[in-house]
Amino acid sequence: MRSQREVFVLNYFADVKPDVQPISDEKVDISLEVTEKSTDTANMSAGWSERDKLIGSIGVAFNNFRGNGQKLSVDWNFGRYYRSLQLGFTEPWLFDTPTLAGLNIFDTKRAAGYGYEFSQRSRGGSVRAGRRLRWPDNYFRTDWIYRLQTVEYGDFIGTLADPVERRRVGIDDGNLTSSSITHIFSRNSLNRPEFPTAGSQISLSTELAGGPLQGNVGYHKHVLQADWFSPTIGGLVWYTGFQMGYMNRLHGDSRIPYLEYFFMGGEGLSNSIPLRGYEDPLRGTLTSADLTMMKFGLELRVPIAPNPTVFALMFAEAGNTWSNLSATNPFEKTHVEGGKVLGLRRSIGIGARVFMPLLGIIGFDYAYGFDNIAYDSSSRTTGLLKGAWKPHFVFGRSF
Repeated sequence: MRSQREVFVLNYFADVKPDVQPISDEKVDISLEVTEKSTDTANMSAGWSERDKLIGSIGVAFNNFRGNGQKLSVDWNFGRYYRSLQLGFTEPWLFDTPTLAGLNIFDTKRAAGYGYEFSQRSRGGSVRAGRRLRWPDNYFRTDWIYRLQTVEYGDFIGTLADPVERRRVGIDDGNLTSSSITHIFSRNSLNRPEFPTAGSQISLSTELAGGPLQGNVGYHKHVLQADWFSPTIGGLVWYTGFQMGYMNRLHGDSRIPYLEYFFMGGEGLSNSIPLRGYEDPLRGTLTSADLTMMKFGLELRVPIAPNPTVFALMFAEAGNTWSNLSATNPFEKTHVEGGKVLGLRRSIGIGARVFMPLLGIIGFDYAYGFDNIAYDSSSRTTGLLKGAWKPHFVFGRSF
């Protein structure tokens, strides 16, 4: 069963059928009959924003480049005032060992206007090295990522023309050079790559920027994420997810790039953490930068067809970000204070997914967010909460 799982999660085959032939009381011969499938994908994600109108992502991934399991990918995220381009290459089996090496180059740009009171451009790259472990068990792996980037701010307008206001929301004057290293310790025992029905995926990432790594920014950032899949009666699958994060400056006067803070809401196409039923906070009026976040998710997946994979889902989510660790309280009653929602922002909804060769995952979610801020006719907050429905289109990726 483990051998079948290992071949399945390579994601090169549509089906893997084992044939087991006993040869002694302790040993068997296993032959695997596989059904090949296209491994290359063209990914698209799309959404609609009052600010940016059509927003989305287009990418191409060659997941078995040159037939050696290497991955070459190009991703383009776009909106009316936002765009990013990423180019990546990964070698999963370096020197004929379970060692991964990768390279990534990126260029991200946000323009000022329609609620954004500044422009930002981030350029840089990263190198990655990782290895599968045998302890605590051989589902674990460790990865190290070094990233070097420059961040340029400009075009300050409106309230951000005032340097005091820029510092209040977490935007520093001048250009930033960030040199950081991230360690990821993870365990993945999922039994399938597209529609897991059993297993878990857990990761703990720790990032250090500045200090001995130089650059003119300095912070530490920690994110824990855990996803569990449990089969139930009738082929139904429960998915449970949890995510939390904390970051802070290395010193009281250390600088942090604005987009490195935690933001939550929307489709997650512009450095925010996805939360269905809400607008992306980076695609509207400027919000204060937050140092902590927490998110919970529960989903019931209903299989409809195995090949191509089709399933429906019902979900409930809750999450938010907070200004600092002492202000973090997911158990307080959800309310508006100072123009910000405190407590957990909640949503429920339904959706469907179809996995298509070449295109990847295609889907649609319709979510009801219970805790949207209500505004009056002059676009000022009323201090009240209101419920609202919001559609989310999914092409090539999942929440």
